[in-house]
Amino acid sequence: MLLTQNLFNKQISKSTSGNFALIKLLQSLGIKHYAGVNGGGVIKLAQHLLPLTHLSQVDESARMLTMNEYIAGFVPLGSFLATGTLAGTILTTGAATKLGLCGLSEAKLHNIPAVFIVALNSTNVHDFSPLQDVTEHGMNLLPQLEAELGDGCIVIDDLSVIEEKFRTVHKILQQSRPVVIAFHPDILSQDVDINQLTLSPAHPPNLINCLDIEALVSQLTQQKKQRIILYVGEEAARYEGIPPLIDKLSYSLKSPIIWSVNGANAVSETNPYGYGHILFGGNDRALKLWQSINEDDVMIMIGFDPYEYILNCEQIKAGQVWHLTDFEKPYGHKNETFEHRTAFKYNKISGNLTILLQEILNRLPILDYQNYSLPSHQSLNTRNLSRDVNSNTVDLVSFYENLQQHWQPNSIGFDDICMAYKDRPYLMQRRHPNIKFYSMYHGSAMGGAFGLGCGAKLANPLLHTFVFSGDGCWRLYGGALADASGLGLRLFIMNNSCYGIIEQGAPSIIPGLDKGRYHSHLPNIDFVAAAKAHGWDGYLVKPDLSNISEIMEACYDSSAQSILIEVPVDAAQIIGMNPRVSNLRGDCHL
Repeated sequence: MLLTQNLFNKQISKSTSGNFALIKLLQSLGIKHYAGVNGGGVIKLAQHLLPLTHLSQVDESARMLTMNEYIAGFVPLGSFLATGTLAGTILTTGAATKLGLCGLSEAKLHNIPAVFIVALNSTNVHDFSPLQDVTEHGMNLLPQLEAELGDGCIVIDDLSVIEEKFRTVHKILQQSRPVVIAFHPDILSQDVDINQLTLSPAHPPNLINCLDIEALVSQLTQQKKQRIILYVGEEAARYEGIPPLIDKLSYSLKSPIIWSVNGANAVSETNPYGYGHILFGGNDRALKLWQSINEDDVMIMIGFDPYEYILNCEQIKAGQVWHLTDFEKPYGHKNETFEHRTAFKYNKISGNLTILLQEILNRLPILDYQNYSLPSHQSLNTRNLSRDVNSNTVDLVSFYENLQQHWQPNSIGFDDICMAYKDRPYLMQRRHPNIKFYSMYHGSAMGGAFGLGCGAKLANPLLHTFVFSGDGCWRLYGGALADASGLGLRLFIMNNSCYGIIEQGAPSIIPGLDKGRYHSHLPNIDFVAAAKAHGWDGYLVKPDLSNISEIMEACYDSSAQSILIEVPVDAAQIIGMNPRVSNLRGDCHL
């Protein structure tokens, strides 16, 4: 292996092409891992990357995991969510790019910095109908990318300005936005003096406006009867040291806390003011509090999640909304604010969230005007859930309760676009101290969580990585299992032999519709057998959960062999709620 790498290094050290320069410039930004499939448009670029097929190969070298483009598009997202490490997706010309753009869209929607390298056609065949024609005569790809990303679409059509363009790339990534680097292969294959290229990453100062902070503190200290409610969004989850600061703020203000599914990672599980997730998969106490918010209330939003699954396409009803953020141009903004998403007064305070919270706490006196009662029960839910399930399936309530007892430190989990991404938050309620969970739900791209898991393992091979997916999601990545067999993934397949979200929602959306027209049925698959055929180990969860301890013990061993766990589920067991159903039914008048 060492000899092979030395030969590789000797070979590329002689390279003077723009392809090599591109890889080196991206390495200067900390990008060393890529995913994708090699091909005509990127073949001269990919030669400068070592292969990556097993966790033992993860090192400081620039490497590429060969994996179908749809899944590859989510890999850099998982890398960033897991460790804050940037990564890239390599997409050859045409159809491959279209497949990978599902992950790109999710990165935009969730404000995740990621790099997507996209091959265009060579300039010398522009008018000659080239294979996978992405010019204006064919797929007309660049206007599509520019329409979605704006200045985030960087085109390399002249190597003399590559350094300038990379400064733009770095600036956009620092704004927590994804970037497409589109290039013409004949241009990138030209010679360039790499020794003359320098990219000194500039780190913007953490500037804050103290007057804004003082205005917020002034209002808080003048409150007498109004409630002050804390909302914690997914931006907050990117700060490792933020939970104690949120604790201190809620204790000082005696403020109830609600959070989004990803924001839960930033709220201490022991905080007695926690009311839970809101809306999709939301907890009952949090939903009741959310629905009671009115013009007399003040809301401090630590991050702002504008998504339908969080805000249900509605305005926030609090009389005063204070928005803390370090994002400049996040998804969903208008003129860099979310004033249009609030019914009354909106105030934005910009800066690093931990610095902002610390400055607020430094100025905030000990207050006792709020007397909001704490949750009267340990549980954040009040509904009575049905535990009556098919005898061949597991009771999901017991299943998730059991998992709570087995999570070990240094773990991360990803919910796919299946029943898990509304049921797990509802039943888990608060974050668990040993595991963080993320869901890329707004793009609603089924199967993407598999790519997120791959990205997390590439970023940190020691991270225990769990993916909760569905039998419907499987259809989008099943063929990629072999490529991830040596990555040490732990994949739970929630198998209910249907598209469960449709199965549960259709009766409410179209009452009286014949069940055969739900178009939700899925032929059953022996997932354990399929996993083993792809080089994975596999387990089937017993309906009485008697083998969960054995399964979780296997999940936490040190083996790099990936493991699939099939969970037989009854789609008729309704756990987390889906408020979007009323929108689809037409009951919600926006």
